[in-house]
This record gives sequence, C-alpha cells and structure tokens, in this order.
Amino acid sequence: MGHPSQWKNKQIREHIDVIEGKISPTVLLKDATYLHSGFKKWIKGHIWIYEDRIIYAGPTLPENTEECEMIDCEKLTIVPGYIEPHVHPFQLYNPHSFAQYASKTGTTTLINDNLMFFLLNNKKKAFSLLDSYKHLPVSMFWWCRFDSQSEMENEEKIFSLEAVKTWLKRDDVIQGGELTSWPRLVQGDDMILQWIQETKKLREKSRRAFSRCI
Repeated sequence: MGHPSQWKNKQIREHIDVIEGKISPTVLLKDATYLHSGFKKWIKGHIWIYEDRIIYAGPTLPENTEECEMIDCEKLTIVPGYIEPHVHPFQLYNPHSFAQYASKTGTTTLINDNLMFFLLNNKKKAFSLLDSYKHLPVSMFWWCRFDSQSEMENEEKIFSLEAVKTWLKRDDVIQGGELTSWPRLVQGDDMILQWIQETKKLREKSRRAFSRCI
C-alpha cells in the first residue's frame, strides 16, 4: 500500500480529477455511518475511494460513476483502520500471516519489531522482505533495534552504528528501539547515545523497554 510520501505527481493529479468529476472513483461506499477521526463523531454520508486512497468523505455523491463499484452501506457502521503501535511479529506467526489476521478484524496499520530481521545479518534479504510487505493491503512500519532483547556475544558488531543507520534511513522505519539495555545508557554508554542522536536527526522517535530480563 502506497504511503503519502511515495505518491507521484500523477497520482495526486488523479485524486484531484476524481473530486472534480473528470475521473470516476473506483469504489463508492454509499449512505454509510462512519466515524470521522477529525470531528470525533459519527457522520452519515458517502466515502469515495480511488484505487487504495480515500479521496472524499461527506454528504456529496460523485458526478462521475461510470467505472465505479457502488456498495450500499446504509445498514453498516464503518470506522477507519485501527493502528497497532507495538507488534512482535515473530512468535507463532510471521509478519505476513500476522498482518493477514489483524486486517480481518480492522487493524490495518502495524508498527513492528525488526529484531529477527536484524539478526539475519543479511540486510539485502531483510530489506527485500520489507519491500514485499508494501504490496499488502495494510501499512507495515518498523522500529529499529539498538540492541538485542538480552545480552549476546559480539552484540556490538551486530548492532553496529553503520547497520543501525542503514535501517533508520528506510522510509518504513519510523522509530528507534525498543531499548532494552537502557541501564547501559544511564551508566554512560556513548554508542547507544549516538544511536539515539542519529534517530533524532531523522526526526524519528526512540522507545525504551523496562524489560524483566534486566
């Protein structure tokens, strides 16, 4: 699924053309009762969708419906996709299967732990998998680990500054963490402090975890 920063000029122009009636919406959710996330109240109206983008939500029907699938939503209640801000997608499932399951119950944005991919020690393979998830009908984001879940040998080589920075530069990595070894930071570990600084330079957030294994 495309994120706003990835839209081309042509796509943005097409969105405007849908509003102006030059292009038909792909799908029209008609007479829906939907939760407006901005007004924070239930509204009765119509939702125009063009490809994977909600173009309009309100009382007006589109002028052009030549190539539009119309769905009667008069008896339905619709909410925006839910956001799960903290996912460890490597338990009894994998990121793909977890996303499939979550989307069936309305969760369409997931912020995931990258630990297992980081430990693969093969960035090319890991990044190719992350890129493949962009084609799923959900929004998959990640946080970048600064350390492992518990102490391990050669940890400083695995979680090197170069490796961490490579992950942080991806547009689908939106925060750093979770920082399990926060006591090391408090005790003066400048490497962890450097990672946090690099994260802040990229305008991303850092998250710490008060883990029971410490």
